[in-house]
Amino acid sequence: MEFDEGVLCVFDSSAGDDVQPAAEALIHRLFQLERAEDPGPGVRVVSLPDAVTRLPREKPVPRPREMTKWEVFAKEKGIQKKKKRDRMVWDEEAGEFKPIYGYKRSKSTADVPIMEHRADFEPGENPFNRLAKDKKKRVAENTKKRLANEDKSSGSRRTAKPLSAMETELGASGKKRIPKERLNTSAKVAQLSTASVGKFDKRIGKESEPKVLNKRRKFESVATRSSLADERDKQRKVAERVFMPKPEPAATSALPQKGSKKKAGKKKRDARPLTSHHEIW
Repeated sequence: MEFDEGVLCVFDSSAGDDVQPAAEALIHRLFQLERAEDPGPGVRVVSLPDAVTRLPREKPVPRPREMTKWEVFAKEKGIQKKKKRDRMVWDEEAGEFKPIYGYKRSKSTADVPIMEHRADFEPGENPFNRLAKDKKKRVAENTKKRLANEDKSSGSRRTAKPLSAMETELGASGKKRIPKERLNTSAKVAQLSTASVGKFDKRIGKESEPKVLNKRRKFESVATRSSLADERDKQRKVAERVFMPKPEPAATSALPQKGSKKKAGKKKRDARPLTSHHEIW
């Protein structure tokens, strides 16, 4: 007998159809192997040796996945993926967990009664107002970048920009203002932003009617008596067209009469004589 404990196989050419002795011998050899761990009473776990017999595979060995462009670039530059940080951190001053960013975040300037003077602060400048101004500036820059990225990714699909992100110009008084063309464009977009496409909205001052490019589908009302009567007439006409027998056309003579060709040529093509059925209807 030849044993290969790595794949749990035993080869015995003299056994014939009786495989019980070979199976028992394989089990005895497995019990002689060293235990890997002891999970509990009545359970035996052993580590199998390396396989000697190469068994055929149903499918080929999978190839290693190719690296993406970003993975190749990160490997060349030595960029490593950052681990996800916990959103909550321990604030020693407050003695509780607080979020890193957002509402009631840790180390917020709103919780600091006294702030040290920095080198970039001007003499006599309020540091709290300076930080609020810098934050407002950062938010405006991030909004502008986000809108630029959306326009770049959307291609031809342009969306109306909010008033806070529009370009401004200096007016006669020296203050910044939004150009009139921009305001008109925003007003037209706002007119068509309701469910009725601005049909039932009140007009302010000399505001013009909104121009709807695509008409919406109109559905007939079912709550009035006139609509019920119209629906009844439509159903009656459909029933008459389906169930009423069609009248047979009137018989005409197959032989042409004298002078009929000349007269027919002078008549119009669509001028056909009405039958008795058409005259009655």
